[in-house]
Amino acid sequence: MNFADYKRFLECYMGDDGFRERFDRAPAVALREAALSPECPVEFLQAIAAGCRSYNFRPVLERFSAELAELRNFAAALEESNPFTVRCRSACGGNARFEAWRERRRRANRAVLQPLYFDRSFNIAVAYELGVGCSGRCGFCCFDAPPLRENFRYTPENRGLWRGVLALFRELLGDRAGAAALYWATDPFDNPDLEKFYRDFYELNQVWPPITTRWPLRDPERSRRFAGEGREHGQPGCRFSVTERGELRRFFREFSAEEAMDWSLVLNNPESLNRYSASGRARQAEPQECQEDTTSCCLSGFLVNLCRRSVRLVSPCVPDEANPYGFHLWSEASFRDAAELERVLGGMQERFFPEGPEALPFLRLPPVWNLEIAGGRAELTSRYLVRRFEVSRQEAALLERLKRGLSRREFDREFGGELAFFGKTHGLLEMLWKSGMLSEEEESWTGSISLW
Repeated sequence: MNFADYKRFLECYMGDDGFRERFDRAPAVALREAALSPECPVEFLQAIAAGCRSYNFRPVLERFSAELAELRNFAAALEESNPFTVRCRSACGGNARFEAWRERRRRANRAVLQPLYFDRSFNIAVAYELGVGCSGRCGFCCFDAPPLRENFRYTPENRGLWRGVLALFRELLGDRAGAAALYWATDPFDNPDLEKFYRDFYELNQVWPPITTRWPLRDPERSRRFAGEGREHGQPGCRFSVTERGELRRFFREFSAEEAMDWSLVLNNPESLNRYSASGRARQAEPQECQEDTTSCCLSGFLVNLCRRSVRLVSPCVPDEANPYGFHLWSEASFRDAAELERVLGGMQERFFPEGPEALPFLRLPPVWNLEIAGGRAELTSRYLVRRFEVSRQEAALLERLKRGLSRREFDREFGGELAFFGKTHGLLEMLWKSGMLSEEEESWTGSISLW
């Protein structure tokens, strides 16, 4: 298979309605006119195209196992050779309590986020905003970023703060500190000094994080230089957001399929078959334009704005009225320097990363779980998961109380208090805790986050 041309075919079909119409009418002609030679059966491409239109790829799975295996092997080889992917998905952290918290968040989200999204998403530990606002002003912005107001420039003072913050996270999180992004509600290419910040990050973490930008065509040579430097440091991937069909066609003219093979195009133009997460400004979109039970947040950890010298602890969630940006905000604070940030992070760890369920002031099953108990067996069902297990009479009673919620005082009175953590109910509580099935949000921050 010619992977570069296959990828370009997908981008053309998903993002360009003109190509889509031509391919559906006459596949061979459309491929020839686009100078694409994917080197795979046309029937496979037609099945993929049908899946793109319907979001149902089961017929592809049933009919084209060999082609899919080839694609999976290619993708797996790319991921295994990418240090950033390893830092996101492998067990490499140096802070046991933080890692356990991230794992509980991951498991909790498995119950409420679409499996396809959940299985493909990265899970970074830190995001750094090197500015305030974004020049993109995209109508679907998942974080509702304000207009560009300020950039964190690479001055001697800012360089010292930046390197101090990076060193602190490296000390606190170990190798997991490399699972980071240098943007959030910002466009990284808005910052003229971006590459200098990246070089410092690589020096301290030996990882060159990927990038997502609205502006690959603002300065194509900068895009090429940045991607080339990333490849030299083991990171071939760039993500470029496309918001207009004409822009997509200009991208194809500027960058060949081979040159862009390891880049990702986020097809956000109106003609695209892509769907948004229903978060931020996209909450105003038509329902058919959004993919339910997904979020644009890929951060379970710390969001740091260097201009405002602020830090937030966030984790992904299904977007709703309470969490319109698709993440839960646990806490936020400001800091003057790396030393004060260290004290702030220490306080967050003590408050939000408890070592076990016995530290929770309130015990409750999250409302996403439906509970049924019959014949000595319990069944907990969410939208995407079912968990079944045998329970004793005491464990069944505890589950019923957890569904309603109980305070530590009530737990002490009804289930033996501290001794229960070492008795019959301990195994049940520990299982629920490690599976992310005990709510930890009772003490979380509940202030306004409307102003970035």
